[in-house]
Amino acid sequence: MIDFSGLSSADFLAALRRGTDCLWPLEAAVWLLERTGVWLEDPRLRQYVVGGADHEGERWAGFEVSRLRAAVEAGELGEHGEELAVLCFALSLYGDFPISLRYDCDGLSEEVVQLMGKALLIANGHAERD
Repeated sequence: MIDFSGLSSADFLAALRRGTDCLWPLEAAVWLLERTGVWLEDPRLRQYVVGGADHEGERWAGFEVSRLRAAVEAGELGEHGEELAVLCFALSLYGDFPISLRYDCDGLSEEVVQLMGKALLIANGHAERD
């Protein structure tokens, strides 16, 4: 198993990007985490990431969604707020992490809601990542 704890945020992001396999919803989730920035710096997230290396030795990474859901529900990633809502939204794009837009996205800043909207467009192939 690869340890992602020592990677810089840029290298961690690159590994997550390689792990998307060019699937729009996964790309959208990683794009959203990149744009909001917080979770790429937070060491708590990296313990829920698995990955490997391709034939050229480049690391790829992906989220263990079921373990992350348990961690969120147990409060291991902090109290509910904008940062956790962003993570949950990104994980919902990643798959098998249903959220309630009514409750999980209530009270978010306009900037974050706009980023989430763009992530939905990317997830459905209607927008380019910038």
